[in-house]
Amino acid sequence: MFEYKVEQINTEKTKPAKVEAQLNALGNDGWELVAVTPDFDGEHILKAFLKRPVAQ
Repeated sequence: MFEYKVEQINTEKTKPAKVEAQLNALGNDGWELVAVTPDFDGEHILKAFLKRPVAQ
């Protein structure tokens, strides 16, 4: 079983190093990046889809 999460990333207002740090922090918390897709404007707003195993 997996737990799923969506993180919104605004690349227009956020520097690449901060986006990298955000995704690395999620990775350290057990989240795995599944996909990144553009949101409503198709350019600066991205949605990162993540998953992590659920302990049973």
